[in-house]
Amino acid sequence: MGGPTRRAREALGEALRTARREAGLTGIALAEQLNQPGRPWSQPKISKIEAGRQVPTTGEVRAWAAAVGADADRLLAIQERASWEYSVFRDAFQDEDGAAALQRAAAAAENAATTIFTYHPTSVPGLCQTADYATALLKLIGGPVEHGASDDDVARMIATRMRRSAILYEPGRDVTVLVAEAALHPLVGGPTVMRAQLEHLAGLATNARATVGIIPLDQYPVLLGHGWVQRDRVVTIETQAGSLEIADPTEVSQYERWAEALASVALTGEAAASRCLALAQAIPQPNGTRA
Repeated sequence: MGGPTRRAREALGEALRTARREAGLTGIALAEQLNQPGRPWSQPKISKIEAGRQVPTTGEVRAWAAAVGADADRLLAIQERASWEYSVFRDAFQDEDGAAALQRAAAAAENAATTIFTYHPTSVPGLCQTADYATALLKLIGGPVEHGASDDDVARMIATRMRRSAILYEPGRDVTVLVAEAALHPLVGGPTVMRAQLEHLAGLATNARATVGIIPLDQYPVLLGHGWVQRDRVVTIETQAGSLEIADPTEVSQYERWAEALASVALTGEAAASRCLALAQAIPQPNGTRA
């Protein structure tokens, strides 16, 4: 959830910085040399790339290599590793603190980001989950427990996840969390747990600084079978077995386009809260009545 790809981006940045310095160029001089109409370069862009905060495209790496007289193939090999990385959950769960470490890595990535977008089609995203809902979800077939996480692991994961949710109220960030309405119908954890989760989601929709939205059942703007998280210019897709991190600029731009399409049809604010509360009230009480 952020470690391997971040290290690869930093390795790419270091390799590019070393190549620039060996050529005797400052960041400003290199930016001036690379700058072209329609393909702007600046010293801040050079700095972001060298710090591992931005992944250059294949064409940009080739141009950089040509400008400094470096081996383009070697730099492109590093760039490929920085653009795609798959981490297996089972490997993390073999370590005593591995499960909680995944959550801490996610928290670190979120704290470092100024823009965060999350969409999930089948469950409430982690930042918006209640502790009881998260517990029930993590213990489902295909979840972390099946991949080796212990009860203590799950408890630590949930504790860290609850702390992460504070970011929904922090100023100075652009945070959007969207969930498909279809994900709000299954009674994860049972009626009481799901009712509380829906009420919590309604509260977030009206009270959080973040935008919390619902994609209604009658809207389907993007053909997608998975959800994702984007933190600045890195997209993370979680599967049942692990997580894929994508930093390739072209691929990230695609996800940004899909995010805009989803956001354009989402219910937010009072509309989202009303939908959540209506679903909560429709859940039968133990005596068979509605809430």
